[in-house]
Amino acid sequence: MRKVILFALWALSLTCIDAQNVRDQLMRDFLKAGSNYYAYQGPTRKLTPAPSGYKPFYLSSYARHGSRYLIKEKEYDYPYFELEKAEEAGKLTNLGKKALRLLGYLREDAKGRYGDLTPLGAAQHRQIAQRMYDRFPEVFSGRAIVEAKSTVVIRCILSMQNELLQLSKNNPRLIFNSDASQYDMYYMNFQDSALYKKRYSQKTQEIYNEFCKKYAIHKRAMIKLFNDTAYFNHEVDAFELNKSIFKIASSVQGTEMRDLFNLFNIYSPDELYDNWLQANAFWFLSFGCNPYNGAQQPYTQRNLLRRIIVDADSCIHRSTPGATLRFGHETIILPLACLLDLNGYGRQIDDLEKLDINGWINFEVFPMAANIQFVFYRRNKKENDIIFKVLLNENEATLPLKTDIAPYYHWKDFREFYLKKLDAYVLAP
Repeated sequence: MRKVILFALWALSLTCIDAQNVRDQLMRDFLKAGSNYYAYQGPTRKLTPAPSGYKPFYLSSYARHGSRYLIKEKEYDYPYFELEKAEEAGKLTNLGKKALRLLGYLREDAKGRYGDLTPLGAAQHRQIAQRMYDRFPEVFSGRAIVEAKSTVVIRCILSMQNELLQLSKNNPRLIFNSDASQYDMYYMNFQDSALYKKRYSQKTQEIYNEFCKKYAIHKRAMIKLFNDTAYFNHEVDAFELNKSIFKIASSVQGTEMRDLFNLFNIYSPDELYDNWLQANAFWFLSFGCNPYNGAQQPYTQRNLLRRIIVDADSCIHRSTPGATLRFGHETIILPLACLLDLNGYGRQIDDLEKLDINGWINFEVFPMAANIQFVFYRRNKKENDIIFKVLLNENEATLPLKTDIAPYYHWKDFREFYLKKLDAYVLAP
């Protein structure tokens, strides 16, 4: 009983850390306002030693690609040409002129690289691989087998390549089996059309629009950029232009331009927070347990979770150590975290005002290069009681399972709980 109580206190402490006031977090690191563009920072906490006699022997992960350029050319062109047109009409403030100049630099830098992995994105995955090797050397010892799968998107393939190259640098004897094929997309990047049709229900859209109106900052931003209120009221879609500028501002941190300037200085700390609030609400409503669309969107990743279990069951019985590494997207890793209910991200929250104070904070889950790692331990090869822990972005995370060895769990308990959950899934009417 005492161990269970200690586990509950440990889980509560992690939730309190994550649920600290986001406004305060943004004051310390304004780049977090970029949500899914936040550049990966690595682990922030030390790992808890395994129970006596247990050694790691298998690691299973799903990781998002590293930092990238924006995906479409028009994402750079639209705000640039809107401000250029205003400049030609003499309607920009000095700050607006500066923003136009910086947008031009970024637009030129991104030409021909739309959606590509940046050098920082590649470095993020090399660093993750190095930490995996340093933290769990037994997993990557000798002729361990590393199975790697990527979605068919080049930034994901290159993220995989950078991790494998870093691992091979540490141990040239490793055996690698890597692939990126449509054959695996049914679980690596499953697009569930039935659930997608329910995602943006009328009620969801109403709730989101009302929330955005309350925290709208686009007119405040336009007043800083334009010297003529009538001009931006009649000639500009202020909401869309602000959203586009904020997206580019968020992405700068992942490029080689990050040390030269930032576009976030267009916004005050309160405006950064309000922009983030709108984005956080969007990601929750789209991929979390949103009660206004049936709260089933995390089940888009049911194939992936089932595959994680199947792969682990298979690899547990191998005589050699090894790893299964998977590389994909934030639209996969976020609902997977919600389906697992990692750190409470699977909760239904019916009041968008309470998302961040309840610890539903998007950048804690899916920064660029975000990853979920399951690390398996045993005392010997005949061990029946396999234990594991789960890491969210390389920090120990909680699951909705009872355990007497927190932050570790018994694999048999995990299998039973989640297979039952998956088997019980039925699309709501």
